[in-house]
Amino acid sequence: MTIMFQNGPAALISALYEELNFGKIIDRMVNWDEKQCHFSPGERVKAMIINIFSHRRPLYRIDEAYRHMDIENLFGRGISLDDLKDYNMARALDKIAERGAHEVFSTLCLEAISSEQLNLKYLHSDTTSISVHGDYEYAETTDPAFSIIYGHSKAKRPDLKQFLYGVSVNEDGVPICADVVSGNTSDKTWNFKYIEKLAANLKPEMLAETIYIADSALVTEANLIKLKEHSLRFISRLPGNFNLEEELKERAWAKNSFEELGVFSERKDAASYKVTELNESLYEDDYRFLIVHSSKLDKRKTKSFDRSLSETEKKVSKTIKEQEKIEYACLPDAETALNSFIKDNRDKHYIISGQVISEEKRKPGRPGKGNSSKTVYRLRLNLELDEKKVAQTRERLSCFILISNLDQSYSTAEILKQYKAQNKVETSFKFLKDPLFVGPIFLKKPSRVEALAYLLLIALLIFYILQRRVRKALETEDQPLLIPGKVETFKPTGKKILESVEVILTMTTDNPHRRAFSTNYKLPRVVSLAGFDGDIYLNVKERKRCFP
Repeated sequence: MTIMFQNGPAALISALYEELNFGKIIDRMVNWDEKQCHFSPGERVKAMIINIFSHRRPLYRIDEAYRHMDIENLFGRGISLDDLKDYNMARALDKIAERGAHEVFSTLCLEAISSEQLNLKYLHSDTTSISVHGDYEYAETTDPAFSIIYGHSKAKRPDLKQFLYGVSVNEDGVPICADVVSGNTSDKTWNFKYIEKLAANLKPEMLAETIYIADSALVTEANLIKLKEHSLRFISRLPGNFNLEEELKERAWAKNSFEELGVFSERKDAASYKVTELNESLYEDDYRFLIVHSSKLDKRKTKSFDRSLSETEKKVSKTIKEQEKIEYACLPDAETALNSFIKDNRDKHYIISGQVISEEKRKPGRPGKGNSSKTVYRLRLNLELDEKKVAQTRERLSCFILISNLDQSYSTAEILKQYKAQNKVETSFKFLKDPLFVGPIFLKKPSRVEALAYLLLIALLIFYILQRRVRKALETEDQPLLIPGKVETFKPTGKKILESVEVILTMTTDNPHRRAFSTNYKLPRVVSLAGFDGDIYLNVKERKRCFP
């Protein structure tokens, strides 16, 4: 009887996982009994990763994901659905946690850097939070630096406990280094500890060629000292709460020698940039400061500024109404009050002007002899928006300042370009949070949550290596790739690559070591672009079944 299999992207992921030697590395690193366990921890990790890219079942239902897959093609003869039960996956997570999940992942990254010849020149780094349901109150973890706890939620879920991902990706978006830390870790603290980890994970010659790129949380005295200790070059953004930021902006506009750099994106509505550079010291060390002006004002800054203008207008208008009710007995007192009011309520964006007016006011009581009117004085005030000052402030708000210790061989355009590429790490976060790949985390032990979090980072590593391989191969091709949606492209996303192989079907043959495609079936082009052929779907590996 012929049996049909729906392997989809499973065989492609399996082949890439094996070619990268990830399974063998995990088996060498973790503690397990080869004689008593024929389904190794490395193979179980592969099973969980294939599940992430295929049917995405929670671990307690992972065997359901393989019900219609060719298990023997993926893992070899002798493996069955019983080997793919949740308790087997949980034990693999425990083994990784015992060995040190961060160390396992870092070793896989180094292997990928070597085998794929990954470029480490620019590393874009940032953190994101992952919210989880559950108390995790009395549970323990093998990593003292990891706890599931309340913290600043970037997902805007302060009601849930969380942990944090910290990730560095290269220019191709491939994660080069990453860690999983406690949910209450601040970005400033994370950068400090992460720089140390990066220096420990990368060989000295690699670190010497690396430029660390991170957002403004990097710029603290402690972090700058740490960067200097490791001679690590960097690009970051000067925080807005530094007095130096306003000072540099004022000096830049006074200097008025901005260099036009143009746009850094192919989008029709892309902002245009101009920049000027100043050298200044911070915490007793000299740095390059790039004052960058964007033709587009940040929407958040626009709303904040407009709200501030509105609040100032309401506040001063109310004060004016109260002031205009006050009567003065003589002209000098009124004039003094006018000058004092204008001085005390002076605002950068509003002009307050006014004059003293007099009016005759009859004394209380019956009119008649001895009850004549008296002259009193009031202020008549006017509040007017200073359009010139407002325009000037909007110009300043369109500026941000980059800080770097790179030498002058790096142009201002290159520094800005690489900082603008910081969204590469944000794209990685989308994968780690994408419900298509990552479902709810149904694990009770924080140690398993931590191990699973690193397993997702391994999946992220494979995902972007696959994307990079296909894109690199297309650079030498004349014909673009036709992806789902009937779109032609030379730069397909990893998600579209996986969608291209979703419907691959195979079937059994008379040869137990070989499968077959249906008649006239044409294998999707992305398989060969990734460096493989149809055999990854058709071959069945023989394996010796040891003790269960």
